[in-house]
Order: sequence, then structure tokens, then C-alpha cells
Amino acid sequence: MKALTKETLRSINNLPLNKYASIYADIEKETVVQIEQFGLPFEKRPEAFELENRLTELEDCGAVLRNNRKSIVSNGKISSACEACQTGTGSYTSFVSLKCHRDCYFCFNKNQDNYQFYLNNQKNVIEELETLFASGTMLTHLALTGGEPLLHPDEVLSFFQKANDDDPQIHTRLYTAGDLLTEEMLAGLKAAGLNEIRFSIKMEDSPQKQKHILAKIKLAQGYIPDVMVEMPVIPGTEAEMKELLLSLEELGIFGINLLEFCFPLGNAAAFREEGLKLKNPPYDIYYNFWYAGGLAIAESERLCLELVQFSIDNNFKMGVHYCSLENKFTGQIYQQNHDQVLDGTYSFSQTDYYFKTAKVFGRDKKAVRKVLDKKGVPYTENIEYDFLQFPPDAMPFLRNREVDIVISSNVVEMDSDGKSIREVHLELAETKDYKTIQEPYSKEKVNQF
Repeated sequence: MKALTKETLRSINNLPLNKYASIYADIEKETVVQIEQFGLPFEKRPEAFELENRLTELEDCGAVLRNNRKSIVSNGKISSACEACQTGTGSYTSFVSLKCHRDCYFCFNKNQDNYQFYLNNQKNVIEELETLFASGTMLTHLALTGGEPLLHPDEVLSFFQKANDDDPQIHTRLYTAGDLLTEEMLAGLKAAGLNEIRFSIKMEDSPQKQKHILAKIKLAQGYIPDVMVEMPVIPGTEAEMKELLLSLEELGIFGINLLEFCFPLGNAAAFREEGLKLKNPPYDIYYNFWYAGGLAIAESERLCLELVQFSIDNNFKMGVHYCSLENKFTGQIYQQNHDQVLDGTYSFSQTDYYFKTAKVFGRDKKAVRKVLDKKGVPYTENIEYDFLQFPPDAMPFLRNREVDIVISSNVVEMDSDGKSIREVHLELAETKDYKTIQEPYSKEKVNQF
């Protein structure tokens, strides 16, 4: 697929298509202007092929490219909780409160719903669990995060004990900064059946403080089956991060999740002081995503990929997983779309979980309509925007036609008025996208795109 940029549109002599695509170009432009109001500038937009080339190099070195190339694993060793996060199915994360004893300048908890309330008040996480189990919700992965969960040690132990008592097959994990962790707490977590613990190491901490956390990590290995580190990767910390990776590999932990560093839409001055800029473009697809983490910082992804390469070059046994901001979005799209039934012109994509449909505009409609009628392919016509819409699986029937086919990505939204379909992205199909299908055309193929 080819992005419908201004440059691409200049080469297309189809006025209705150009006008329609311009709607989305304007939305993206307006979004960028709004984002700039938060006070942090964008980087100069890099060439798209730079990232693709880097990912291909990593794949050639043995890295596993997951979730439509949004999640990169050095050696295939990844937490099952990360795998579940891809679709969100069976996965649930909660918190006792959003209170924290640390004050990270990049923390995005202020973006959470009811932040001020949960800063000073606690959830009844046991009651929350009981409600989940009583509802028949199928859970495979369960987590507690914060704030700092270990500010509430009794509630944490009760939560994981309750989960283990009700269903010991559920994979459980705990997020913590680590400095409040004690051996007594670890013994309690072990007794409660905790499967995984994830430590957050702060690169702004002193070397002594980091050594203290590394000692806690080593201690945890005697109690918890899978010990991990999960942390954002800040541009400019390459040497420190490589040293940390070597230390973690020496400890023999399960793995580390390298998170794309994000701007939480506030505290811009602190980011400017560090010389940081926003990643450009801010999104692959512009949509109202639920994830509260903010916007990706430029150069964090490049460094994350460099660290994955470093781990491969040094034959690390621990898994080194790059989790991009885009990787955080796929569970939402899957949950909104996967169980919806739309008309025969839409196909649920098993690749990115959007509903796809193909469109031709203006003068291209006549030739395409003739082929679709002959093959018995369903289609709809939009008079206002002058296009025909049909299932992408029918594209091979048009491979010898001189027409411009646009692939549309869509999300199903539910509100008080019922179900609606929101189109969120357009791409121009290229010759290589015209997959071969066997005739006669089968409507059952629609859902296989």
C-alpha cells in the first residue's frame, strides 16, 4: 500500500478521489496543529523507508517482528502477557491507587480517568475481582500497576491470593519501581502464586540507586518465576542502556520490555530542557485511542531498535522486546472490531484488526462496476462522494484495469444510538496488493483479507 500524501495525490488525475483524500489530509494537518499547542515541537519528518530498512535488517539478524511490525523481539522470548496485550482478549489490569512515591517528569498517570480521586483514594480491588469472576469474564492474564502498588502491600497480596484461589491458571503480574520491595513481600507474592514481576528502572536515578534496584531484581529471582524490567527508553542514554542490558543479562532475568518514550501532553518545559522533540508523524492512523501514554518522542524508537540489535550481537539469553506506542493501540481496535458483523463490502483484517473496504472514484466507477456485476461481487455506491465500495478480495479481478483503488480502514463504534462505522485511514493500492484468488468468486472470502 502507498500512503495518500500530497505528493501521491498530485500524480492522480481523479478529482473526486483527490477531494475525498484531502478530507483526511486536512484532519491530519489540524491534528498536528492542535498537538503543537502542548508546547513541544515535532522533529523533521524522516523518510518512511528508514524505519522499514532498519526492521528488515533486524529480521535478517533473527529478530521476531510481531503485531504488524509494531513489536520487535530479539530472540522470540516474550512474556505471554505481552502476547495477550496484542488483542486484549482475556487480559485485565487494575490498580489499588494512583499514589506514587516517585515523581518522574514523564509520568502519564495524570491522563488517567479520575486521577485526582485515585491519588488520594483506593479501589476495592478484591470486590473488583469478585465482580469479574461472577460475570463469567474469561481471564487469562491479570495485573496490578499504579502508582506504586507496593504502597499498599496488604491489598496487593490479597489481590493475587484471591486470583490464585479462584483460578490458579490465570497468569498474574505486578508492576513496581522496586525500591519498596522486601524479602517478606516476595515470600508473600510467591505464596500467592505471582507469575511475573516487572521492575521499572529510572535512568535519572544515581548509579547507587540503580544498583539498589538491581539487587532487588536479583532477590526477586529467588521467589518469582519470571522477573522482568519494563522501562521507557530516553534518547541520549545509549551508553547507559547498553551497560544496563549487560547487567541484566548477567543476572539472568527473563527479559526486558523497552518502551517507546512518550510525552504525556504536559510538563513540556522539562522535555524541552532535555532537547526532546515529538516523533513525526505522531500516529500511523489518526484516531481517538484510549491509551493514556501520550505521544511518542523522536529518536526513542531508533534507540530501542539499536538496543535490540545490541542484544542480538551479544547473544543475550534474555528476551529484549521493543514495544512501540503503536503496539499499545492494537488491543483497542481488535476489541472494537473483531466480533462485529458488517455488510459484504467490508473485510476484517487479521493483520491490523481494522475493517477494510476498497473504493474507486469518479470515472473509474463504470469499468469497475461492469467487472463486479459480471463476477457477482457485492458493492455499494456513494453519490455524495462519487465512489463505489467493494470487498478488497475482489481486487484481483481489476488487476488489468487502469483504475486507482483506495483501501479504507474502519473502526466500529458503539454509543447510545447504536453501531456506527468510522473511516479512519486511506491508502492507495499498488500492483503488488492485487492478490490472486480462485474463481468463481466466493462471498465467504470477504472475511479472509
